[in-house]
Amino acid sequence: MLNLIDLLEHIQVLREQDQYYNEHYLRDLFRSKIAKSHATGKDGVRIGAFETRLIEETRLIQRKVAAETYSFTHFKERLIPRGAKRLPRQISIPTVRDRLTLRATCQLLHEHVPGTRGKTPHALIKAIVEKIRDGDQSDNVFLRLDVRDFFPSVSHKLMQRELRRVGVTPSVQRLCMDALENPTGAENELQSRGIPQGLSISGALAALYMQRFDEQQSTPQHPYFRYVDDILFICPAKVADELLKSVSRKLSARGLKVHPKGVAGKTEISPVSGGIDFLGYRVGVDQVSIRDSSYKRMFTNLQSVLTDFRYRKDIRRTIFRVNLKITGCIVDGRRRGWMMFFSYTECISQLKYLDVFLANQLSRIDFPHAQRIAIKSFVKSYHEIRFNINNTSYIPNYDAFDQTQMIEVISTMTGRRTEELVTWDIDRISSEFGRIISHEVQDLERDVGSPS
Repeated sequence: MLNLIDLLEHIQVLREQDQYYNEHYLRDLFRSKIAKSHATGKDGVRIGAFETRLIEETRLIQRKVAAETYSFTHFKERLIPRGAKRLPRQISIPTVRDRLTLRATCQLLHEHVPGTRGKTPHALIKAIVEKIRDGDQSDNVFLRLDVRDFFPSVSHKLMQRELRRVGVTPSVQRLCMDALENPTGAENELQSRGIPQGLSISGALAALYMQRFDEQQSTPQHPYFRYVDDILFICPAKVADELLKSVSRKLSARGLKVHPKGVAGKTEISPVSGGIDFLGYRVGVDQVSIRDSSYKRMFTNLQSVLTDFRYRKDIRRTIFRVNLKITGCIVDGRRRGWMMFFSYTECISQLKYLDVFLANQLSRIDFPHAQRIAIKSFVKSYHEIRFNINNTSYIPNYDAFDQTQMIEVISTMTGRRTEELVTWDIDRISSEFGRIISHEVQDLERDVGSPS
């Protein structure tokens, strides 16, 4: 016979299963969050094939989660280069079924565990700027710490303790821990440390792991800001070294190590008056600008598209891709792209120079003068994003594209004639449009690079 605590826990499990893992919720979640993705896991099942048996698949997930017998297929591995002398970043790619189950679990964590959504880079930059412009900062410094190999270092034992602490039910704990332990790539052994990168719950679990640490840090004497593994304090210069030692000890207790002081762009102490690089920005008392490395990246991004034009001589495709590099876009309800990420800059001169650079490059490659009017502007994009994002037609919102607009994009990017495309059914049009946009959005994410 169940005691009161067990009974309440059992009721909570049933509520979770009814709300987040029932077949109807899962189908809606698939259509809103999964259907436009085109990655395949180790089982090789593609989105289209999964969708044809969506009813059976969602019922299977519901049944296995309820019976606590759900198991994840080993994740497929993708390696992302990180430059010379650095090991590539390992990305874990789940099967479509696992992706849907993980997404449901992520939704549950977001709703029931405050703080697992984390703060956006824009919110953090804004908060930092407000702090350093509020009062005399002449004696203050930035203390910046970068956690070494944050995701691979997370202790599973401590993670399970945190899941229990915030009241996550045993059945959801099991799903979370099974996902963390699941091997990626050629590995066959269960993992004992780390959060796989690339899963929908990765960010939520990382935020949960650091939640108590975050709560203990910020004081009026040294305001604290953190974005994943990038940590920033504003503090009096005389306490900075001791604060660095104290924070390093606390992180070490959670299995995390910081880069030693003096490693460029990692762990450093510098006067507030001189500014500091943080989350891709250069944050100063007088101005927020785009960090040099992040700024230079956009010149390379533009050159790659223009080089493509030299070989293809495809005017429509070039205009589409250049404009997307400039404006970014909205897709799946999210703002994507370089200008979207760096829209909190106050240095408009950087954006003006990019517009001048692009105009000069178009002249160099003999891009038809009559077509240059269709090329958009970084400065205009900035103003639309900052002040008119909800009403603008300048920034593409792919979530709102109708069938005609989707056909136009497919024609532009594939060279197919619209006369052929209008004979396709809407599912085929949507699928091909989703494939193209998904590929371009991945490219936009690479444009931004790592904000650390």
